[in-house]
Amino acid sequence: MDYVSVEKATSLDGLRLVLTGGVPGPWSEAAKGLFRVRGVDYTPVFQEGGGANEALLAWTGHRNAPTAMYKDEPARITPVEMINLAQRLGTGPSLVPDAIDERVMMFGLLNEIAGEQGFAWSARILMFAAMVENAGEAAMADNPMLRDYHYEASEVAAAPEKIIAVLKHLGQQLSAQSGLGSRYLVGDRLSALDIYWACFSQMLDPLPPAVNPMPDYLYGIWGLTAKAVEKTGFQPDKALLEHRDYIFPTYLTWPLDF
Repeated sequence: MDYVSVEKATSLDGLRLVLTGGVPGPWSEAAKGLFRVRGVDYTPVFQEGGGANEALLAWTGHRNAPTAMYKDEPARITPVEMINLAQRLGTGPSLVPDAIDERVMMFGLLNEIAGEQGFAWSARILMFAAMVENAGEAAMADNPMLRDYHYEASEVAAAPEKIIAVLKHLGQQLSAQSGLGSRYLVGDRLSALDIYWACFSQMLDPLPPAVNPMPDYLYGIWGLTAKAVEKTGFQPDKALLEHRDYIFPTYLTWPLDF
């Protein structure tokens, strides 16, 4: 992907989407997917994963990605903000269900996947624990993300069960949907939830290098989630990855471009 610098982005108009460069960060990939499906053009802006990103912080008030900057409006950083912006700016198929019960389910499950204390949050806690184990307390000073996530060693033991709870529920949801003849997590068409799970499932089982040319070290880091789950004896429903393997080539950039 061809990125512009933060310094260049500040002088541009329209939608500028700050993304973690060189890796398929789940939050970034999902944001890209939203705007792709909705047909919204954007300028990709480079963010260094785990870096200080001082220029980005000065511009947006945030050092992490994704961050959406549209014209002179405030920065948008949460999945819900990204979805609402894509819905507002785009003309492609809606990614939010019409029925209120399906919307409630979609946003609720979205929070379990991408929100605080959810699947991805807990997976990152396991990654941070490995970083601290390898680098000691120096990792806390070297990586601002550990501070931003309020990393506490006491959270590590609870992380696998939090991950498993989400995987169980998603598996049950896909099974119920399959019984209704649907390949989607909610309703009978693609929603933002499908995009988010497809992208975040990489933290459980990354796509192969042929379509996902990410750095080798990241396979090891993301492999920590699967190892932690395996130690409990829990086997995730194979439908979780079958869903991902359908959504990506059907709706998203394929192979991945980051």
